[in-house]
Amino acid sequence: MPDGITHNNKDVMFKVLSQYYKNKSLSVYGLNLPKIKQLLPSNYPAVTATEIYADNAFMLEDDSLLILEYESNPTQKDFLKYNKYVINALEQLDKDGIKVNRITVAVIYTGDIKAAASEFDAGALRIQVEQVFLSQFDTSKMYAELKTKIDTGKQLSDDDIMRLIVLPLTQPNKMFKQELIEDTINLAKQVHDEQHQLFIMAGILTATNKFINRAYSNHIKEWIKMTKVARLFEEEKIEAVNQAVNQRDRQIAKEMLTAGEDILKIMKYTKLTRAELDEMQMLAGA
Repeated sequence: MPDGITHNNKDVMFKVLSQYYKNKSLSVYGLNLPKIKQLLPSNYPAVTATEIYADNAFMLEDDSLLILEYESNPTQKDFLKYNKYVINALEQLDKDGIKVNRITVAVIYTGDIKAAASEFDAGALRIQVEQVFLSQFDTSKMYAELKTKIDTGKQLSDDDIMRLIVLPLTQPNKMFKQELIEDTINLAKQVHDEQHQLFIMAGILTATNKFINRAYSNHIKEWIKMTKVARLFEEEKIEAVNQAVNQRDRQIAKEMLTAGEDILKIMKYTKLTRAELDEMQMLAGA
């Protein structure tokens, strides 16, 4: 899914999710796991040339890894996909010097799925997944409760926020799934806390990435990028890049000055001013 939400091409989305998933619990979904410590870039398990990514990858508080998938059409082949996620995750984390003591694969099934295999056993290869069946959730009741809270201006709990993220997936009728996605996004837009609002919307886009109308998804992503919080994230990223470039240029200038290169050549190459280069020479001679 090259059009999905990945770390490289959706920096604002990843920034929003990584900041607000921290310390969240998945217990409201029925997953008895430690709280989330860190959201990992979900595109690290690039398993084929077509780039198949896990929907979410989390480091948990006990330093275990959780790979979280959303499925609407479970098949046995899914387990081979999960195996590739696990292998690639282990390889990438090892390269990064990160050790994990356990990996859990959890699958959240949309409201039209009532049962699915939880284990694949081929002898040399065995995979078991934790399962959440959203068919057990009452869509109408959940929507009404959350809407009432938002309409009356009550503060949303962490559990409320996590329920809003999966609310569109609880719809058992595929024909009405897009309608519920849009209704839930509209609810999220009414949340007064802009940080919570963006987290809910980014979470919904991630959870529904396999099912959402692409044009609508792109519209919401553009809406998110225009918000104040998202603009601040972008400014932080630009400032960080500019600082890194400036530090690199100053190091290059220092080396060129030491080598006796012409000042005009250094200015042209590094884009540093004559005053900055003079200051560097003074500091070097001090």
